[in-house]
Amino acid sequence: MSSTESTESFDAERVAVVVAGIWAEVLGTEVIPEADFFLLGGHSLLATQMIARVERSLGVRLKLRHVLDHPELAAFTDLVAGLVQDADLSASPA
Repeated sequence: MSSTESTESFDAERVAVVVAGIWAEVLGTEVIPEADFFLLGGHSLLATQMIARVERSLGVRLKLRHVLDHPELAAFTDLVAGLVQDADLSASPA
């Protein structure tokens, strides 16, 4: 495994832990990768709070549409991990 692959893997794992923790706090329940934000009682106001926490924690910009399009934790985490990776790549000197 190259150092780039291990860094990406670590970042994806970190993102998954951070996002799952935020979902659990906002929703007031434990979450699993298959958890659906809205089926666990989430709504637009809680989604807005969750988005703000994820943005602060991981330094990415999200929209409510991201949650609507990716309501399952695993899918949302994959999206956020991609955004984190893109942000890291654009911040790295060429």
